[in-house]
Amino acid sequence: MRRAQPTHGAKFLMQRYTSAVFLAAAAASASPALAQDDENWTGIYAGVHVGLSEAQSQSDVTLGGNWSTEPQALRDFIVANAGTAQKEDNVNLGLQLGYNYQTGPVVLGVEAEFSSFEKNHSEVRGPLKLTDTATTSYTFSNKAKPESIAAAKVKLGLTTGSTLFYAAGGWAVAEMKFGAGIASSANYLKEGRLKKDTNGFVIGGGVEQRLTRNLSARLSYDYTDQGSVNYTTAYLPESAFKIPEYSESIDQDLKLHFVRLGVNYKF
Repeated sequence: MRRAQPTHGAKFLMQRYTSAVFLAAAAASASPALAQDDENWTGIYAGVHVGLSEAQSQSDVTLGGNWSTEPQALRDFIVANAGTAQKEDNVNLGLQLGYNYQTGPVVLGVEAEFSSFEKNHSEVRGPLKLTDTATTSYTFSNKAKPESIAAAKVKLGLTTGSTLFYAAGGWAVAEMKFGAGIASSANYLKEGRLKKDTNGFVIGGGVEQRLTRNLSARLSYDYTDQGSVNYTTAYLPESAFKIPEYSESIDQDLKLHFVRLGVNYKF
C-alpha cells in the first residue's frame, strides 16, 4: 500500500514555519510585560495555517451483472482486492477568520476556515493472480484525493490570560475525487470516477498563545467524518470486454485528521 509523501518544498515550508512559530513563542515568554499589555481575547481575528493531514478511506466493492456466472473463488478474489483501506498523508495550507468573545475566563467564538491540499497519488496493486497457475492477472487501483475543505465551527475555551485552551465543533464540506479501477491481462478494463462535495461533522480543539497585543500562534487538531459515497465502474474504450455486462459498485467513505500550526492577527 502506498502513501503519498509531502514534497520536499512542502517539508521545507513546514520546517521554516514551525521554527518561526516557536521562536516567536519563546520571545513572547521572555517578555512578562507582554501578557499584561492586553489579555482580552474579544475581537475579530484572521490568520493563516499550515499542517499535516491524513485521509482515511475504505472502499467496499459489490459485483453485479454477469459476475454471477463466474466461479465463486474468482468473485471473492475480485471483491477482496478491488476494495481496500487507504491512508494518504498530505500537507494542507489555508486561512481562517473568526470572532471571540471573552467573559471572565471563558471564551466563546465562531470560526470559518478553508484549506487546500497537495496532490495525492492513486494506490495501485498488482498484477495479482487468483492462483499461481492462473493465466489471467489483475491490477487494481483506488483513489481518495481531497482537493480542499471548508468548515464553520463554534468554539468554547478557557483562558489563563495570554494562553487560550479551546474545543471546537461544527460542519465541514470537502471537495473530493474518488476512483477505482480493474485491469486484467485479458484486457478487461473498468474504471469508476466521482468528483463530489462531501459533508460531515468536524470536531477538535487546540491551544493558542498570545505573542503580542494583536498576534497569536496556535496548535490545533481536527477530525472530520465526511460520510460515504457510491459510484459504479464503466468499460474503458480500449477494453476487449463490453458484452456480456459485468458491473462493479463501490461504496467509499472518507475520514480526515488534521494537525495544524496557525498564526492569527486580532483586529
